[in-house]
Amino acid sequence: MKFSRITAAATLSSALVLAACSGDDTAGEPTESADQGATAAPTDDATTATDDAAESTTVEMTTEAQAGAVSLEDAEEAATEVLTQRVRADQGDGEDVEEAQEASMAGTALRAHRAADRLEGVEGEPAEVDLEENPVEPTVLAISRDDEETPAYLLVQTVPEEGAPRLHLMTSDSGETEDFRITWEASMLPGTQVPTFDGRASGSPVLREGQGELTMPPRDLLKSVGAYTEWPQPEETPDYRTHGYAPAVRDAAQTQAAELDGQAELREKNWLVSDDVTTLLFEDGTGFVMGSLLRDTQFVVNPGTELTTSDAFRAFQDTEVLTSQATLRTSVFIAMRAPSEDVEFKPEMIAATEQLVDASGE
Repeated sequence: MKFSRITAAATLSSALVLAACSGDDTAGEPTESADQGATAAPTDDATTATDDAAESTTVEMTTEAQAGAVSLEDAEEAATEVLTQRVRADQGDGEDVEEAQEASMAGTALRAHRAADRLEGVEGEPAEVDLEENPVEPTVLAISRDDEETPAYLLVQTVPEEGAPRLHLMTSDSGETEDFRITWEASMLPGTQVPTFDGRASGSPVLREGQGELTMPPRDLLKSVGAYTEWPQPEETPDYRTHGYAPAVRDAAQTQAAELDGQAELREKNWLVSDDVTTLLFEDGTGFVMGSLLRDTQFVVNPGTELTTSDAFRAFQDTEVLTSQATLRTSVFIAMRAPSEDVEFKPEMIAATEQLVDASGE
C-alpha cells in the first residue's frame, strides 16, 4: 500500500520553499529522497523480510501471564480500518477527505497530512488506489501491555509497492479499539530493522515516565537529535547512528547557506513536541522512542536584497517577494532505538519523515 502524501525522509524543507534572491532565479535544487524498497509477507507468527534498504519485522505470539491492551484480533481489525481510512484521506476532495483524515489521524500527524493536502497543487496528487483490488494489509508489530493506564498503543507496519516500509503509531486515548488514530508515522531508513518486541498477546511495556532502565530519558534523546541537525552546526555532536539522515539534513543546510551567501543568512532550530513522545520497550529492555520535532528554518534577508518565494511557500502565505525574513516550519517524525543499562550500543535512528507544515515572512 502506498502512502504518498507525507514527504519522505531526507527531502529537506530548507531546500524546498524559497526560490531566489535578487539577481538569481534559483536558490538550490531540493535534495531528493532515496527510493527504499522492501517487501513483507505478514503472518500470525514471526516473519522477517529484508533487502538492502530496511528490514520488516513482526513478533511471535506468546501465552505469558501479561496481556496486551487489546487482543491481536481487535488490534489487526483496528489497524486495517484506520489505515484504510488513511488511504481514503489521500483520495478525493472536500468533506470526504476531511472525514477520512479525522477517522484515521490525530495530533501532529493530522496536521502534517492537512499541510500535505494543502500542497497538493504544487507537489501533485497522490496515486489513486483501488481498495477493493489493493486492500490494506498492515502488520501489527507491537501492542502495548495492559498496565491499567491509557493511552493504549499499536505499532503497525505497512510495506508500499515502492519505497521503504512505513511505521505507524496508533494511539487510543480511551483505550477503546474504536478510538485508535495514527499519531506518528515515518519511513524506515536504509539499513535499519525493527528488533523483536514481546509477544503481541502479552503486550509490550510502555515507558510512561522517566527513563526506566534506559541510559537516557527519551525526551532528552530526541532533543539531542534536534540539536544534532541544527544550523549553524554545533561544535559537539552526539555519537549516534542515523543511517545518513543527520548528514543529509546538515549538508542541505550547508549547501543552501553557501548559495545564499551575501544575500541572506540561514538559521535552523528544532523543538521537541513533548506530548508526542512515546516509548515502547523491546524484548531485550531497550527502547523504541518515537516523537516529533518542529524545525524552523529562517532566512534573514540582507539589506537591499529580495527573496522570491516559490509556489510551495505561497500555499501558506500569498506573498511573492520578501525583504526582511522568511520562516519555514517543518514537522519531523523520528524513531530511535535507545540503549539500556544492560544492552549497550550507539543510539540508532530507525525511521524519519519530514513534512512542511507552514511558511511565513515579510
